[in-house]
Amino acid sequence: MLHADDPPHRLALGVALAMFVTFTPTVGIQMLLVVCFAWLFGANKAVGLPIVWISNPATMLPIFYGCYWLGRCALGGEPVDAAWWEALRHPPVGFGAAMGFYWAQFWHIAGPLWLGSLIVATGLAVPTYYAVYFAVCRYRMQKWGALTRPTAAARTRHSKSRIRSSLAAAQHDAA
Repeated sequence: MLHADDPPHRLALGVALAMFVTFTPTVGIQMLLVVCFAWLFGANKAVGLPIVWISNPATMLPIFYGCYWLGRCALGGEPVDAAWWEALRHPPVGFGAAMGFYWAQFWHIAGPLWLGSLIVATGLAVPTYYAVYFAVCRYRMQKWGALTRPTAAARTRHSKSRIRSSLAAAQHDAA
C-alpha cells in the first residue's frame, strides 16, 4: 500500500471502505462490494481487497455475534433464546403462513445484526481512514520529502545532492 502511486486520500479511502464492508454481514460478496464502492467513490480498488479477508470462516462468529449483540442492545430487544429455536422446528402449516413466520424470525436476527454491523463498521472505517491517510503521508514525506513520488530526473538530482552532502560531511569530519 505504501508503494502505490495513488494520492494518500485514494489509498486511505480504499482501506476505509474495505474496513466498512468487512464488518457488514455480506460474506460472499464483500470483495465485489469493495471494488464497486471503490469505483463509485474514486478510491483505490487494490488496497482494500485484502482487508475484507479479516472476516473469514474463522472470525465470522466472533465478529457477527458481537455485532448482533451490539445491535440488540441498541434496539432494546430480547436475545434469541431456546424458545426461538424451538419455534423454528414447528412452523405454521401452509406456504404463506410459513413464509410469513420465517420472515418474522429472520428479522429477529437480521435487524439487530445489521444495525450492530453498521455501528461497528462506521466506528472502525472512520478512524481507519485517518490512520492510513496520515501513515501514508508521513511515510512519503520521510521517504521522498513530498506526497507524490518524485520523477526519475528528480530522484537522480536528489540522489546526487545526497551524495554531495555525504561527501561534504565526510570531508568536514576528516578535517
